[in-house]
Amino acid sequence: MQIFYATTGSPPRFSTGQERTEQLELGSARMDPLADMESNSPAGGETNISKARAEEDAVVSGKDESPDSGPLDPASSSGFKGFSTREIIWLSSLALAITLIGVFALRLFFGNITTSTSENVDFPVKGEHLIIEKIETYWRKVNPESDRGVQLGTKFIPAARVTLKSSGSGSLRFLFENPKGELIGDSVTITASGGNFLDSEQPSTDIRATGGFKDLGDYNEYLTEQVRLWKLVVLEGGPDSESAAFTPFIRMPISPKRR
Repeated sequence: MQIFYATTGSPPRFSTGQERTEQLELGSARMDPLADMESNSPAGGETNISKARAEEDAVVSGKDESPDSGPLDPASSSGFKGFSTREIIWLSSLALAITLIGVFALRLFFGNITTSTSENVDFPVKGEHLIIEKIETYWRKVNPESDRGVQLGTKFIPAARVTLKSSGSGSLRFLFENPKGELIGDSVTITASGGNFLDSEQPSTDIRATGGFKDLGDYNEYLTEQVRLWKLVVLEGGPDSESAAFTPFIRMPISPKRR
């Protein structure tokens, strides 16, 4: 028989499975630096690092859950749904080009319209019997009630306002000439005395042609004409308007302006 003697002191302890598990958990807790910091915190609660990490996680999760977090489509936000950004840019460029072409065409058209001529007469003009202070030429529509003797179908006729300066007695004969040099309509003869016309008893009177343009398009074309203008031809005679002794007095272009 063998006899075993135990050593003096505390009896030996045999480690069980439960004690082994507690030792492993204690070791893992010691390896975690955050656990050490939390355990060493004087307040015994959450540390600043734990709070920062929790706030960061909350922000990230909030961004992920936000329905508006996705990128905005520039095409849908601008109201052009169904068009890509490149198509929108192309359409905008096309609209701008069309606008610029329209503005250029309008400026070119109105820039060619002239209401003055290079053959303007230097008034007053003194003749053998009369002195003409000024003549203002223009175009106007035909008035069927007052314009007697106008050629059938004519809608626009050249006209003029003639003003005398104090002078003697004499006669003036007016003729209207187209760009081809052809006389259009009838001539107009007026007698003046003492600085007034006998028909109006005023120093100014209006004359008109009995022929002109039959279409508005012809007049619009005349607006841009700078060379081939109609002419007003003025002849001067003596007090007897029936006398054939009329001499050339004034020849001037008719302004394209309209009244």
